[in-house]
Amino acid sequence: MKKWEAELDDLRVKRRDQILEAAKEIFLEKDIASITMAHIAAHAGVTRVTLYNYFSSIHEIVFEIQIKIINEITGYSQTEDVSAKTGADQLALMINDWLQLYREHPDHLRFIAQFDHFYRDSFPSEELRERYKKSMESRGSEWIAAIEKGMKDGSVLRTFDPVLLGSMISHTLTSMVLRMATRGHLIQKQFGLDPEQILTYLTNFLSQFVRAKPDPSIFELERTAE
Repeated sequence: MKKWEAELDDLRVKRRDQILEAAKEIFLEKDIASITMAHIAAHAGVTRVTLYNYFSSIHEIVFEIQIKIINEITGYSQTEDVSAKTGADQLALMINDWLQLYREHPDHLRFIAQFDHFYRDSFPSEELRERYKKSMESRGSEWIAAIEKGMKDGSVLRTFDPVLLGSMISHTLTSMVLRMATRGHLIQKQFGLDPEQILTYLTNFLSQFVRAKPDPSIFELERTAE
């Protein structure tokens, strides 16, 4: 590849990322249903012709952002940690990663919540459904692997079904973290409860729930810390 071709490819990648970031910003400011391609082009500082050179529709942009976010989130729970001596320890670290995600990337979570609501009934096309399905295929295996490791080393109760338990933990965390990211400030105002403390309680509960030898004192430590 010639130098000018490489530079052109690099420019296209940067412009594409710029458009996606601008689109994500405007989606979070308003709502997916109220945004048009013209809005995105204006916010990204490009012409509509340029925008259509990269993306053919709003749906394509939304799915591209969603898949990018999902890949980043998946990276959180796939990081190996040498401090995890048992399967239960590894599972606890993975669960705690969701609390870290809430702290560091609340906008990611708010976008996912919008995506789930906007496409709650159907996908806009079979092509996008297949792309999204493919992006989700690797998710869940790391939860099952940690649970099965824990069952083998005796740190996780063997009475569980690894697939069902992994799915339950994943969906429970996703649901609660998304809710706290989108409505946590209202929950705090109405009930006087800190959203992060609620999530900390949940992550501790799930971490201890699976263990063959749970440690209930961890909740006493949380109360003391408050």
